[in-house]
Amino acid sequence: MPTLLNTHSHFSLLTGVPAPAELARAAAVQGYRALALTDQPHLTGAIEFYEACRAEGVKPILGLQAELRFSAQQGGARNQLVLLASDMAGWASLCALSSHTLSDPGGRTLPIPFELLATANTGLLALAGPWPPTGARRRHPLGALKDLFGDRLYQQLPAGRARPNGPLATLAQSFGVPLAAHWPVYYLQPEDAAIQRLLAAMRLNLTLDALPDQAAAPPAAYFPIQDELRAAFDEYPRALAATNEIAQRCNLQLPLDQPHFPKLKLADGRSPDEELRARAYAGAHQRYPELTPEIEARLEHELAGIQASGYTSLFLMMEEIISFARQADVPTNSRGSASSSLVAHCLGITTPDPVRLNLYFERFLNPARKSPPDIDTDLCSRRRDVVIRHIYDHHGHERVAMVATINRFRRRSALREVAKAHGLQAEQIKEMAERLPYRYWGPGGERTKDDDPYADLKGRYSSERHQRIFADAAAVLGMPNHLSIHPGGVVIAPNAITDLAPTQYSNKGVVITQFDKRDVERLGLVKLDMLGIRGLTVLGDVADQIRRREPERGRSRLEVLDSIPDVDEATAAMVRNGNTIGCFQIESPGMRATLKEVQSENIDNITVALALFRPGPLQGGLKDAFVRRHLGQEPVSHLHPALEPLLADTYGVILYQEQVLRIAHELGGLSLADSDLLRRAMSHFDPGKQMITLKERFLAGALERHGVSRETGEQIWDLMAAFAGYGFPKAHAASYAQAGWRSAWCKTHYPAEFLAAVLANWGGYYGQNTYLMEARRMGLSVRRPHINYSQRQFSVSYIDERPQLFMGLDQLRDLTREAQQRIINLRPFDSLADFLTRVDPRRKEARNLIEAGALDGLGSIPNLLAELEQGSWRRGQMPLFEADVDPVADWPASQKAAAQERLLGVSLVEHPLERYGEAIAAADTVSTIEAAGQVNQTVRVAGMRQTWRRTKTSGGSYLYFTDLEDFEGTLRVVINEDVYQRSRGELAGKIPVLIEGRVELGRDAVEPALHAQRITRVDHLAAPVS
Repeated sequence: MPTLLNTHSHFSLLTGVPAPAELARAAAVQGYRALALTDQPHLTGAIEFYEACRAEGVKPILGLQAELRFSAQQGGARNQLVLLASDMAGWASLCALSSHTLSDPGGRTLPIPFELLATANTGLLALAGPWPPTGARRRHPLGALKDLFGDRLYQQLPAGRARPNGPLATLAQSFGVPLAAHWPVYYLQPEDAAIQRLLAAMRLNLTLDALPDQAAAPPAAYFPIQDELRAAFDEYPRALAATNEIAQRCNLQLPLDQPHFPKLKLADGRSPDEELRARAYAGAHQRYPELTPEIEARLEHELAGIQASGYTSLFLMMEEIISFARQADVPTNSRGSASSSLVAHCLGITTPDPVRLNLYFERFLNPARKSPPDIDTDLCSRRRDVVIRHIYDHHGHERVAMVATINRFRRRSALREVAKAHGLQAEQIKEMAERLPYRYWGPGGERTKDDDPYADLKGRYSSERHQRIFADAAAVLGMPNHLSIHPGGVVIAPNAITDLAPTQYSNKGVVITQFDKRDVERLGLVKLDMLGIRGLTVLGDVADQIRRREPERGRSRLEVLDSIPDVDEATAAMVRNGNTIGCFQIESPGMRATLKEVQSENIDNITVALALFRPGPLQGGLKDAFVRRHLGQEPVSHLHPALEPLLADTYGVILYQEQVLRIAHELGGLSLADSDLLRRAMSHFDPGKQMITLKERFLAGALERHGVSRETGEQIWDLMAAFAGYGFPKAHAASYAQAGWRSAWCKTHYPAEFLAAVLANWGGYYGQNTYLMEARRMGLSVRRPHINYSQRQFSVSYIDERPQLFMGLDQLRDLTREAQQRIINLRPFDSLADFLTRVDPRRKEARNLIEAGALDGLGSIPNLLAELEQGSWRRGQMPLFEADVDPVADWPASQKAAAQERLLGVSLVEHPLERYGEAIAAADTVSTIEAAGQVNQTVRVAGMRQTWRRTKTSGGSYLYFTDLEDFEGTLRVVINEDVYQRSRGELAGKIPVLIEGRVELGRDAVEPALHAQRITRVDHLAAPVS
């Protein structure tokens, strides 16, 4: 039975065409018993290929094609070598060699030096590529390979050269190297050759017309049927037999789903289990005044589960990382279900108290779990690198890498690259890409797998050339393009990471795995998700300001943040009224409306609001029922008395994922493993046989254990199914609620420092205008950049003991970082001349600073401009002119506002909504936050249009989307084509608009949108709007 030993998937980036699973399927259909994947130079597709082959009943062989470079002493020859792993040692060799080829910081693919191959060939079989004509055989590099590999070396024999007495066969025989049939595969069907050639042109940044033939795959590089392969080698059947021999020698078994934990450095000779127990109990004594029997029992239960699962090292490792972060004064916050663990809480890994909150450990870790649980942590985005650097230093750089993400071609990127390869001009490509609508993922507009991705363009561009481009772009859609860095994933291996996973340099100079999150986890490597969060950076910046002005509050950022009380009436009022713009996770219009509805006034209430503000509760009416019961407007009721102990905390409403688990386990009698399986299946809306079986078992168990009738059991099941797909773990909501509360406390008591930090970190949910308006609403003075006060970013300066928010110097157009730094280092300045001679800005920079008002107090803008124009200056010298300028009145407010709009992107003089305040008030409008709380009602909202985009629905009409901003926030507005055509004139310019329409909550949405019915410019409100 022959074997194909040189196939390429689309993970031979922009070289191979089929997906790994498509190669495996083709092998099964054609009756091949084994198949080798030899991508070049990546191993990214190896796990997918390995699993797909096993599912198809085909033996997977993992390999690599790479260029081998012989030393100068060996003649400096090069050869396209195919390497195949026979076992795990061979896999480690493949990983090391592939990692070398992708280790160039400049992004070049490096050849493998013969010297490296000499040290990294254990467990490998080698298939030498064809050789160019050469001189004396005695010095042929094939001899060096023979000396290195011995009987593990074969010579590839291409189909076109399969002659017993040909030069290649003669060469191989002279060195005693057996021949192996070589049929490279780059695509599945002969007609796919055109797509492979297109990929080659895209890879080399050439047009198809300019692509040399040798740059594409060799002729007939399709997937052959076995009879075709036998016919190609009928003169040399031993070469085919050798492929079967090679397949039998390759018996790699990847250790999938087997955890590989880093080696820990433990003192006192303790075992990891002993160390975890000691630290958990030590932490418990610190956090609880008394270790009650309940706490001890839970600790023992969790420790037993952790130890039985083999995850002890994971907890100790995370404890060390979080401990370092605290020592380095880096704000952190737990995320996900890990906060359900009391052990994690006692180690200081997570913040919420799982005992007080009755968090369910089995949501985080249950006996059936095969892969290590995720202990995800959020870090201050600015100082995240400090923690990542520590992980590298602590565990060893050779053992640590960032996780990759696989970037694939999407509609626009595929169209652009394909059109460029077909030779279209840049202007034409841009025009087409801009006409490609964004998909509307709303009712009636969902995309299905049968959608033509370029249907919108085919009618407009009807030439044969354009039709070919659209067809080719559709063919490459979804193919991998390149690897980049996962935003948070870090992998730590017990030994060199390349023993298990290949790596490469990213374009940012960071070593990343060649595998994405899924494949890293399948290999059993420990993956930590250390995500940088701007909200934590804001908290850290505020705490830094507090400790500088009030040292008694704490010596570090974390001491200040940890001192924030969980109960504070002023903060409670801020949250209860939804005044949480800028606050972590609780600032969107819908979220603020929910806070008001629930009357949230503490961390627990915020936890509830975060869980309520999900598509499941919002769509199923659960939110309304919960709010009424929470406020005492409706009695609590349960579908069955057996649900009362499970849903008492949430008034009989399913609110958290943990409750789905407990209902399945405690009410329906499903095992914890099956309960978690049910939760996962419901989360993915799996309607398959597995769900049907679980449902029947649940209904039978509920009837047997608690006498729940089938009808009631069906109702409970439907509630679980409706909720599970969107629900939060309570542990996750509780973690984010604490950070949200701390944000609200900072905003309440240090509003200037808080909003300056939000603005310095470029906001969160909203654009800069909203935060500037919020600062004004809170009575804060917001000032344009100033050479004597501003930092690089937004900051607070106290003038006469009053806080002033100063816009950062980096917001000024065309002001270089060097000039910014000189201004900060050399100030204060007492005159324009002083500023010019010491900072030595470019004339354009000086003019922009003056016109933006950054020299306020040193003269009027017209006088300063006149002085600037009258002379010149040199750095470090007195000015070469004596200014003699007659005093001139300063610019009017309108001129200052226009200059600020032009140079800063925003005006601090006057907001357009303030200009039309009386007309807006007379029009019976509501604010954006009030509108967000009036779902299914018709409202009027006035504001400024901030964004604009258009999309085409499946019905062929257009929908338009904008974000309407007022003093309270923003609200998404949806405008259908009829309303748009009637209102085009009203939407022109920068005049505020009044929009009347119905507030609706789309399917699977959490934020409501205003569906416009009528649009009026506010300067046209003299006419009645009703």
